[in-house]
Order: sequence, then C-alpha cells, then structure tokens
Amino acid sequence: MSRDLMVQVIDDFGREIGAQLEVDNEAYCCLAVDDTFQIHLKFNEHFDGMIFYTEIGEVPHVGKKEILRHYVMQNGSIDSDNLTFSFDTESKQIGMARALPTAFMNVDNFKKILEKFIGRYQKEHEDMEKFLQGELPKDDIQFTSNDEDVDEAMPTGIMDQQFIKM
Repeated sequence: MSRDLMVQVIDDFGREIGAQLEVDNEAYCCLAVDDTFQIHLKFNEHFDGMIFYTEIGEVPHVGKKEILRHYVMQNGSIDSDNLTFSFDTESKQIGMARALPTAFMNVDNFKKILEKFIGRYQKEHEDMEKFLQGELPKDDIQFTSNDEDVDEAMPTGIMDQQFIKM
C-alpha cells in the first residue's frame, strides 16, 4: 500500500510539471534536475517511506579528513534539514539523503522536501567546489590520527566509521 502511495505521489507530481515520471518494479525513480544532477527516489519497506538521494561530489585526497569530518558533524547538526550525509569508499563521493515517511507522503510535502533538497544540494555542491580548490572547513575537533592517508574522519571518541557509509 505504501509503495502504491509513492507511485501515486510521483505520478501526481509528474503531471503537475508536465513530465511522465515512472517508478520501476523496484520502487525506484530518477529525477534529472536541470541536467546538472540526479535525485534518486526509492521506496524503503523497512523505513516505510521514500528516500531522496543524490551525490554531492568527489572528495579530494588533500583535505579528505577535514571534509569527511565536516559532513559527519552535519549529520548530528540541528541545521541539517533532516539530511544524512554519507561517504562511498569506492566512488569517493559524498552522498546526501532525506527520508519522507509514508505518514507525510502527499504531493505537497513531496514538493516542499524536493525544493529544500535541491536548494541544499546546490549549497553543498558549491562547498564541495570550494573544497576541491583547497578551501577546507575548519574546526577545533581533534582527530584520532594525524596520518593524512587515513580513510576515517571520525573525531576522537565519537561514533564508529560505519556511520558515514551508506
């Protein structure tokens, strides 16, 4: 039933914007935004809701710890807009996700969350561009290691590394 609601919401949204959006058999739909990035929409049975996901950009090797720490800290931030940031160790991409529980699933809530999600993507993508140019985030949190090649970005004594993987 919940999957059917997701399909209906996406179908209604597609009609509003004049596009034929389709949800596949795996309860997945992909939206291209201005030919600049994609938002992946997927129904999650365990969560009983729709997950919005996009990749922000590739993390450069120089400054990797600072950038990963920046996104881990955003996961717990009150200013995170209910977003979760992740790091894919294979693609070296930072991902951004947001959930829409079934209880709130209607076309109006979908549009509001989509609009905020797109705005936040733009901000985070601009930040990632700055990070690629060497302008790294700074704070006073101490690392568990001073080794520049370490694949973790966890502050001392906080969460385990699996938290940032999706």
